[in-house]
Amino acid sequence: MNIDKTMMTAYYPATYRMGITKQNLGEKNDIETEQKFDIPQKTQASSGSFVLHISNEEDGKAIGAVCGADYSVTVYKPKNFDAENPVYKVKIWDKDGNVTERMVNISKVDPRNSDFIDMFAYSGHLSETGECPSAQSSFLECPSANQHGLDERTYKDLFKENNWINALADAMQTQYAAGNIEGYLHYKPLWDFLTK
Repeated sequence: MNIDKTMMTAYYPATYRMGITKQNLGEKNDIETEQKFDIPQKTQASSGSFVLHISNEEDGKAIGAVCGADYSVTVYKPKNFDAENPVYKVKIWDKDGNVTERMVNISKVDPRNSDFIDMFAYSGHLSETGECPSAQSSFLECPSANQHGLDERTYKDLFKENNWINALADAMQTQYAAGNIEGYLHYKPLWDFLTK
């Protein structure tokens, strides 16, 4: 079965799961398929259209991308990435397509006091390196990361400081109180990693 990236953005409009690569799209690997990986993917949300930016030659390999009502954020692993000093490039687009870039040094991110952008890069790093494989999905599904839902979080919300450890604890408690042990266990690996 051949899975097209445009189809994936339709199924996952808020988040593009970065695990899909050219190699695992199926047998078809022609020029048309390859070109789709080098251009932004557009999709539609109730708030209007947005662009999901992915890997490209200039910025490097995308390890995470998320879109909201009036923004798009992508974390890139630069070509000159140094595992001993992990620094990722994050690009943030507003609703008008204006881009802001930030270099995020993972060793300086404090999960108890960081904004969405730094924590998104940090959780992407943990998933990418295998230190905590479910970190990025746990972070993105945490109510404080997605406090208002897909259509209500704004560009300005991305820059607000938050205690993500407390946010994860609250999410776990909510799931536990509701008797949703599966939901509780979804957040636990990231919480355990951040509190060890």
